Amino acid sequence: MALSDSWLKSNNGKPRDKIEVVTDRDALSVRISPKGKIVFQYRYRFNGKAKRIDLGTYPLMSLKDARILVLKYKSELDQAKDPFQLKLKREDAYVKQPTVKEICDHWFNTIAISKVSCKDDFRAFELHVYPRIGKRICDEVTLQEWSELLFAIAKDAKTVAVKVLGNLKMLMRWGCIHGKLQNQPIQHLKAADLNVKKVKRSRYLSEQEIFWVVHSSLRSAMSPKNKAIIIMLLFYGCRVSELRLAKKSDFDFSEGIWYIPPENHKMGDRTNKPIVRPIIPEIMPFLNHVFSLSPNDCEYAFPNLKNKAYTLLAKSFQTTVPKYVDRNIKRQFNVEIPQWTTHDLRRSMRTHISELAPPHICEIMLGHGLPAVWGTYDLHEYLDDQAQAYQKWFRKLCAIIGNYERFDIRGAISSDSSNPLLISQSATALMP
Repeated sequence: MALSDSWLKSNNGKPRDKIEVVTDRDALSVRISPKGKIVFQYRYRFNGKAKRIDLGTYPLMSLKDARILVLKYKSELDQAKDPFQLKLKREDAYVKQPTVKEICDHWFNTIAISKVSCKDDFRAFELHVYPRIGKRICDEVTLQEWSELLFAIAKDAKTVAVKVLGNLKMLMRWGCIHGKLQNQPIQHLKAADLNVKKVKRSRYLSEQEIFWVVHSSLRSAMSPKNKAIIIMLLFYGCRVSELRLAKKSDFDFSEGIWYIPPENHKMGDRTNKPIVRPIIPEIMPFLNHVFSLSPNDCEYAFPNLKNKAYTLLAKSFQTTVPKYVDRNIKRQFNVEIPQWTTHDLRRSMRTHISELAPPHICEIMLGHGLPAVWGTYDLHEYLDDQAQAYQKWFRKLCAIIGNYERFDIRGAISSDSSNPLLISQSATALMP
């Protein structure tokens, strides 16, 4: 007999003496237990053996859905595939689907481990992603849900939302390529879709502002290590992370070379090459003094001293120091300068050396790659050219910091500072 909804409804939950089996079309049938429980079944033969698959229980599965599922199994059987084995495979694959937390943890601990920003990016996921959807199966999170999550992050921290989005796109692409994920719902999502506009910063310090920043730093209660970092950022134009992670062993004074390993700079995971910068004679006394501020057994060049222990410099340096320096500028010179960041010191150096060296030398000094085909075939480090440019910049920086007559018109500070940068062009250095 052909099954019908009315027959199923009238027999559901109806007790009987024994198990009954009632057939429908296309090898579909129902098995009714003595307590009246109705289970849809599909019976078939594969490789000469009779087999049976339980499809679902009525009324949680309707007759219509059961018939549709049977047609799917018949199609698989027609392709010489065992529907039961395919069903087991699908169930096993579903159980093995990674959650958002599982796939993200795996990616950060393996593929992204070499990224300089790996720890910070991972921390952003711990704070903003895991609490909301960390336990969800990653492939089941919809585009709308990802979008709502990213909007919520962007509401309080736009830059964090952009970083999370970027990491998610890379993670999902990697997951799909390696068969760990099936979907990339956010592959076309952009920062602009989150109402986050990427604004290129154009802030750099003028010569007058460099004078104020350096002298207000030197005359403050700021630690010698922080003073030294400000000078290094201005002189070398390096990234803050390159100084935070720098070790004393990276500085080869005999060869006059500062090596920044690939794992310590932004482009290292792409190029797998170190950044090589010259150490000119004029800056050596300064570096030697900075290194003497920490014990010989301290491996870091610019460590943080906390509880009598020397540790890696905290990243909070980037946000706290500029504000502290600004307060000192206000107190010492009675002026307020526009907001600036530690990264703006790098941009300031690059802007001021433009007239001292060719553009490609300036870019190499910053650790940037040469453009397009040029960068592919020209692997020269230009150390001599860099050294000449640094010497010119050194003299110009000394002239800016030592020009009290031009930049300290009110006579707010004395030129008899006990901590001069380099008031002569000889090898005397700032002693923070």
